[in-house]
Amino acid sequence: MGKLARVAVAAAALTAAALSGAGTASAAEGGIVTTCRGISPNIVDFPYSGQVVVGQYNSPGRAYFTIHAGGSVWGGYGTQVTLNWTNLSTGASGSETQGGSVGFVIGNGSTLYFSPYTGAGTIRTDFTVVNSGFVPQTVTCSGTAEVW
Repeated sequence: MGKLARVAVAAAALTAAALSGAGTASAAEGGIVTTCRGISPNIVDFPYSGQVVVGQYNSPGRAYFTIHAGGSVWGGYGTQVTLNWTNLSTGASGSETQGGSVGFVIGNGSTLYFSPYTGAGTIRTDFTVVNSGFVPQTVTCSGTAEVW
């Protein structure tokens, strides 16, 4: 196995240990819901790391989810994020998909915004991230947020 292949295998092994994250945050106060982690589709690159932040901004029943994606050494790749949410208090649910790109590690990365009307209660969020590039990768993560 060549040196580049060993580096790719080592990077994949390190990243695989942290493929998904889970967390809880209050939308009224704002905070990190979860961090989605996975292997970059460029393989020999920084791992994908999409931090999901929630806020409410004085909008009862509406959560604002912002995903701040990391960056790439090689100039970026496409990303498509699907948010599936369920209000555990009422049973209401919904889904939304958006696309963007993960840019150079220095400069602007991808930021995606979701603002579903979830109603008040405990909201479970399930994110599926499909990153396209040299070797397409899928990352999943979940968390909960309290929405008033």
